[in-house]
Amino acid sequence: MSGAAVENSSTRPGPVAIVLVTADWAGPSRPAPTLLRELSRRWGSAVRAVLVDSAQDDVLDLLEVEVVPTWLRLHPVESVDATADDALMGVVEDLAGKTPTGDDIVLSGRWAVNHRRTGALPKHVIAEEFGPGEVSRSGSDGQAAPTSS
Repeated sequence: MSGAAVENSSTRPGPVAIVLVTADWAGPSRPAPTLLRELSRRWGSAVRAVLVDSAQDDVLDLLEVEVVPTWLRLHPVESVDATADDALMGVVEDLAGKTPTGDDIVLSGRWAVNHRRTGALPKHVIAEEFGPGEVSRSGSDGQAAPTSS
């Protein structure tokens, strides 16, 4: 992708990327990019936010996306515990998309999906499940893991 910013392991601001897979033709997807912009401002550099709009079928297959919108939390493969490899839902290499401000971006390297939610969701749900403090609190099956108080 010409002119795209490339994030590699030395310049990646956070250990996690939140990816919103959407399509402008899908009604439930329309408010989701605005939500991603709002939350990415709140999260700052702790999370890399990426919008993948109207993705090609091969990307959808790699990410196992069947419904839009789909929210994904990805980690660089190097940071995922090797014993948890069986729990990974999808691995993608050099994911291309847009930043919340509309700039082209490529997340270089291999990224593994470890959490997903589909459909139109309220902001508080996305913030709770995908925010930078929630990385260790949810399981790979898309369900929040219990936390101790």
